[in-house]
Amino acid sequence: MKLPLNSAHRAMLLITTLLALPFLLAWGLYSYGWRPEKSGNYGELLQPPPQLPASALLKLDGQPLKREELLDKWQFVLVGNTPCTESCRHSLHQMRQVQVSLNKDMPRLKRLWINPGAATDPATPEILKAWPDLQVAHPPADPAWQTAFPTPERVYVIDPLGNIIMRYPADPDWKLVRKDIERLLKYSWTG
Repeated sequence: MKLPLNSAHRAMLLITTLLALPFLLAWGLYSYGWRPEKSGNYGELLQPPPQLPASALLKLDGQPLKREELLDKWQFVLVGNTPCTESCRHSLHQMRQVQVSLNKDMPRLKRLWINPGAATDPATPEILKAWPDLQVAHPPADPAWQTAFPTPERVYVIDPLGNIIMRYPADPDWKLVRKDIERLLKYSWTG
């Protein structure tokens, strides 16, 4: 026996079809292996994100920079080479500008400059005078640090759990870096 479809049944069938269509489309795209070519972030997401090495960085006075000091906040890290050139100073300045522009989220982000020759670089006292809240450290003689940050003169982002999650190009677009940092802090409850 065939039941006639009245207008109420047709409307319900149309609504059900329209609600199911996006799920069917998503399932079809996923099952055929389609992935978007570009993500919404500017920086390069490191997959899988490497962990900070277990050995401690060293402060300028030779004392270890405790791992806990690096794990309580988001870290904005410039990995430098000796000596700090004009581009290095520009990056340090831009990192500070990004941090200040975060307004109420500013305390959630710390800045760190890792430079193997920071203790002997003649520019270091001037840099510390210009940016007294900048943490400055040099890596120990542990190859794990070289593996963790393979490309010098780059800016990295470390999450509060010690994962190195993002790397930026050598001369980044700082407005896009700021957008990335804002997005990270907006959607993160840690740090």
